[in-house]
Amino acid sequence: MMGQTPQLGCKLYRDVAYLPEEPHYHLYLTVEEATRYYSALYGKQVSNKAINEALERLGLAQFKNLPLAKCSKGMKQKVGIAQCLIHEPKVLFLDEPTRGLDPLAVREFRETLREIHQRGATIVMNSHVLSEIEMLANRVAIIERGKVLVQDELNNLLTLNHELYTVAFQANGTVPEYLADVERIGDMVNALLPKAKLFDFMDVVRTSGLHLHECSLKKASLEESFFNIVGNGGSQN
Repeated sequence: MMGQTPQLGCKLYRDVAYLPEEPHYHLYLTVEEATRYYSALYGKQVSNKAINEALERLGLAQFKNLPLAKCSKGMKQKVGIAQCLIHEPKVLFLDEPTRGLDPLAVREFRETLREIHQRGATIVMNSHVLSEIEMLANRVAIIERGKVLVQDELNNLLTLNHELYTVAFQANGTVPEYLADVERIGDMVNALLPKAKLFDFMDVVRTSGLHLHECSLKKASLEESFFNIVGNGGSQN
């Protein structure tokens, strides 16, 4: 790891951080006390300014005197990530970091991870929430029963279907019958358009005055790629 061989007690671990799915803390500690105590375990000097800035950044400043026993799972996760902001590790391991978090906490957590990554850290995240991986990762490994089936850049897994277009437009009346997987939300229509009918559809848009919002080659989501790869034993179609 980082050109070194990990050994118990070596300085290498000062640059490594780990946040488990279910962090277990001394619940009698307050948010501030826990952040200070666990940060001190890195063996580095931690200033009050660094702690206050981390708590402020994560929205924990107003809860700094709240015992961990009364904190939500999301708040406990933030206490763990606060140490990463303080010490700026070079490698951060995360295990199912967003499971059980509410949507607002997930978004805040995601932005914090982006900030840590922008500071130069490598983040290794294990998750079954593929949509979150798709929003954050630049490289993905798909594992089944302990075997790595695929390890590649995310963009290479989000393949384009050159025979189908994704279209989104506003329409109050009927839609062309050659559109597939038509979904209506009010006057908005989302559908799939066969490549062979692209010019016909554009004629309809022009002559009918439809408000076209999107027309792009259909992109496979990470979830679709996952099932395709697992179903084919590691190969992509």
